[in-house]
Amino acid sequence: MKQLILILLVGMLVLGTLGAAGVQESAGAAPKIGQGRTLVVGIWGGPQEEIVREHVAKRFEEETGATVEFVLGGSSDRYARIYSELNNPSMDVVYLSMAQTEQATKDGVIRAPNPDRVPEYKNLYPIATASGGYGVALMAIGLMYNTDRFPTPPDSWLEMWKPENKGKVAPFVFPGTQGTAFLVMAAKVHGGSEENIGPGFEAIKKLKPFPMILSGIDEMNLAFQQGDLWLAPQMDGYAYNFKDAGGPVDFVLPKEGAVLSMNCAAVPKNTKNADLAEIWINIHLSQECQQAYAEVLKYGPTNRNIKLDADLASKVVYGDAAVARLYGLNNPVVSANQSAWADRWNREILEK
Repeated sequence: MKQLILILLVGMLVLGTLGAAGVQESAGAAPKIGQGRTLVVGIWGGPQEEIVREHVAKRFEEETGATVEFVLGGSSDRYARIYSELNNPSMDVVYLSMAQTEQATKDGVIRAPNPDRVPEYKNLYPIATASGGYGVALMAIGLMYNTDRFPTPPDSWLEMWKPENKGKVAPFVFPGTQGTAFLVMAAKVHGGSEENIGPGFEAIKKLKPFPMILSGIDEMNLAFQQGDLWLAPQMDGYAYNFKDAGGPVDFVLPKEGAVLSMNCAAVPKNTKNADLAEIWINIHLSQECQQAYAEVLKYGPTNRNIKLDADLASKVVYGDAAVARLYGLNNPVVSANQSAWADRWNREILEK
């Protein structure tokens, strides 16, 4: 009987010890904030999707326990959906252009930035916060030039109007990112502005005959390769990628300024996953993802604390001095006048 009682006591002691250990283990393994939840991210496909899958999604899922679902496509579709789905958004993070983010902020369809939950926000350049969202990538539209023709880099937009370059300068189609930037800068360096666009049209007409009206990257690169094109407005990343591939080109930020192009991340106003969305955006703004954007796409970091090696830093918008030379378009004025400008472009620029 004594032996039976002893066995029972030992068994109870063992079970009690195991039970206590189990309680401690459960207490120490609190569920993660995103356990059982899904974050839906709307972004462009191709390299940008690949970069965030590798450098944001993996870390995000590990830290939060949530899963990530991507909705791929152009920003125009995402922009329309955050309006049509205002009360029940299907996406929790949306990547938009700067102009789209500015308008969405004005219309109250995205949430204001939350520095308490996105600590990297305080490290952004002021220009990266101006849209009302979170700027995630900086691009500059400046001068792409033929290095065979210009052993010394041209330093001004006005180089395009020098007589010796006649017939070797081409604009981009309008409307379009590069086309709009060039029209506005042509106006600015000839005494105009977005509010007074006439000098831009008059100046561009003086560049005729054009070797072509640019509409694609491949045709532009071929024209530079063959020597048919010496100067053109272009985005820095496209120019540097062609240079790295052996193209006879380089890129310069003109002294009058280069036009800012910026990708932004935003959180739809009524998402139920705002807490997860802010964690996602904070990871995107950190070193690993921002560096990958610079390496793969030649997009400049919006976070002033990002460290890049000297060679890579020379090929992207990087540092206070370079950022200070970016000119942000007056997007409300551009948007309001785009249709009228397009009609004028067709009549005055495209006519023979």
